[in-house]
Amino acid sequence: MRLKIALMTMLVVVLSVGTALSQAPGNMYDTLAAAGNFKTFLSAVDKANVQELKKMPGNFTLFAPTDEAFAKLPAGTMDTIMASSARVQDLVYYHITPGKYMAKDLPALKECKTLCPTDQPQLLKLTKVGDKYMVGTANIIKADVMASNGIIQVIDAVLMPTWAPKSNLPPTTK
Repeated sequence: MRLKIALMTMLVVVLSVGTALSQAPGNMYDTLAAAGNFKTFLSAVDKANVQELKKMPGNFTLFAPTDEAFAKLPAGTMDTIMASSARVQDLVYYHITPGKYMAKDLPALKECKTLCPTDQPQLLKLTKVGDKYMVGTANIIKADVMASNGIIQVIDAVLMPTWAPKSNLPPTTK
């Protein structure tokens, strides 16, 4: 009888742990892929080979533009960016900041440094306007999506890093 109770207890514990692990959030890349509306951003991540979203343990905050945000860019902008491995990497890293920040904590920071590897410091301004949280000129439209390596703030606009003046990109909005 004791053996049956011990086996049943062990089975309940194993099932509980297994259920908890299966519900743990995936990494940022997998979380965005599962959502389905980040194809353009994930294409840039793949081209730039940004491992922070795929394999690095974090913690990071990702400001993730939706496919609709990319559709607002002037025609040809993404084609030009994707044609340059350095530019596409800058673009992706400009949307990532070290540290895990909930949307409600962002305005107190006022700004955060991105992982963008350009010569100039790349800072994002963080504000709250009314009941909306903003990063640069983008609104956070879905806040605090948890991932195993950080947190995702879904935004409605693409953030553009400051590139050298000799840029051959079409004009973009900031």
